Amino acid sequence: MRLLTLPRLWWTQIRYALTREMAFRANFFAWVMVELSWFVLQLAFVGVVYHHVESVAGWNRNQMIVLVATNQLIQQIFTAFLMPGLTKLPELVRTGKLDFVLLKPVPPQFLVSTAELEIGPLANAGIAALVACMGLHSLGIVPSMASVAAYLLLLVTGLLVHYALLLFLVSLTFWIIQAESVLLGYYSIFQVARLPREAARGWFRIVFTLVLPLLLVANIPATTLIRGIDPGPMSLFLLTSLTAAFLASLFFRRGLLRYQSASS
Repeated sequence: MRLLTLPRLWWTQIRYALTREMAFRANFFAWVMVELSWFVLQLAFVGVVYHHVESVAGWNRNQMIVLVATNQLIQQIFTAFLMPGLTKLPELVRTGKLDFVLLKPVPPQFLVSTAELEIGPLANAGIAALVACMGLHSLGIVPSMASVAAYLLLLVTGLLVHYALLLFLVSLTFWIIQAESVLLGYYSIFQVARLPREAARGWFRIVFTLVLPLLLVANIPATTLIRGIDPGPMSLFLLTSLTAAFLASLFFRRGLLRYQSASS
């Protein structure tokens, strides 16, 4: 299949998913309220912390709001477009329904990653973007067009980190029968992305910067908006995220070689 046909196929899947989701509007509003409540709790926690201190690792209250909102924005976009499909992989492998994916003339990784969509998180992504803008306004910062363009690029880079970690975890299903329990690790470990990078020290900072670049996911985009473009950290973030995504893809392909179809 030509690569140029993949975006068109994804767009077709998105339209189908939108139609399906709008048939169950109650589910949409329930999802929005649950995720919005979690986001409000995060902001409330920030408020409590800064009621007692002026700054945390050099980040003041409004800067931290931009950081938390950026993390929420990336996470909600990922939850809408890529996470629903990836989390279905263990079930596909266990039931043998992955056969139907492999029979289609589409790269399996693409089809698994994009087959599902949830529109609820998109509403919360919009709210997170609005909160980030409010944080910048409170700081008196009007980012340049170059900074905004770099920010958008870094959001995509952060999505790659999300994607790489979750693809690696769900690919364990080719070796582990009940891989759904492994997904709990994803929800736990990604809480690191909310922390200011400057607050991390020693091996923790090295691991979550170079091995699993979680400390860069929201920190680098937020810093770009607040303080302008810094080519060094941006280049490090791009390199580590692309490397992580490439290795996760190799791991997924290695897992496919172990897959035994329902007919075997």
